[in-house]
Amino acid sequence: MKRSVRGPALAALPFVVALAAHAALFAMTRHQLPDPMATHFRLDGQADGFTGRGAFMATSTSLLAGLAVLMAVLVARVSARSGWLLVTGYAVAGLMGSLFVSVQLVNHGAHGDASGARLSPWHLAVAVGVAAACAGAGLAAARLLPSGGPDAASDPARPGLADGELDAGELAAWARATGSRPLGALGLVLTAAALALAPFTGPLAAVPLLLGGLPCLCFARLYVTVDRQGLTVAPGRLPWPRIRLPLESLTGASHRQVDALGDFGGWGYRVRAGGSGVILRSGPTLVVRRAGGREFAVTVDDPATAAALLNALIARREAH
Repeated sequence: MKRSVRGPALAALPFVVALAAHAALFAMTRHQLPDPMATHFRLDGQADGFTGRGAFMATSTSLLAGLAVLMAVLVARVSARSGWLLVTGYAVAGLMGSLFVSVQLVNHGAHGDASGARLSPWHLAVAVGVAAACAGAGLAAARLLPSGGPDAASDPARPGLADGELDAGELAAWARATGSRPLGALGLVLTAAALALAPFTGPLAAVPLLLGGLPCLCFARLYVTVDRQGLTVAPGRLPWPRIRLPLESLTGASHRQVDALGDFGGWGYRVRAGGSGVILRSGPTLVVRRAGGREFAVTVDDPATAAALLNALIARREAH
């Protein structure tokens, strides 16, 4: 299989398998299924919503096929760095496929009366177990992906910026995306689980998952910018919330290696004695000193260039 299609094919595979199992069971038992079927369940498992057999199959098929296409496109875009996406996609496919099959089984067991169908906690537990097993399969599949090329941050051909290199009228800016793959994967899992559970358990189960998943997705990728205005840290392309540190409030910048747990006690927006920071992972970190002595840190690739540019901008500002 060509390298250009291997990743997308692996990403779509679990959804295709889930769809095949779901469709095969429906084809074999559809005449024994009630019409309409019980497709929405209270937290105690009792059915309280019903859908026609054809509509149920059309909706579930569209959802699985759409997610297959979406995951294939995402993996194609991020290329060899998509291992975490495969793990997430396999887990989501296992969860949703298991739930769709369970809905068919509980309706089949209702013996023609959909009002007696009940989705028990055991069905949800089995779905979670299947999702975990599929995540393991996704981890194994990730090893089949081609290895990536050298990271742009470590490219030896990239010129550095020495302190004080800027001329009086010269403009310069630096920008870099940074993020946390585990946080993004967690956001995808929680959001997908909310979408998968919503038709069966309603908003009481889906809303808490969305409240956890959407913030993870929003903050899993940040954009760090250094320019004549100072330092800006923004969550993706969202206009809010943004952290802006004006250039006139800064006295210097440096870079160092940071241990997220050891130095900041965890991940996310962290506050500690003497400073604060946005810590998405352990590794290279840009650290700026603010007036008053407090520090602000953000984990990002190539912090040396960002620190050098900030120091040059600060020096030029102080010279005037």
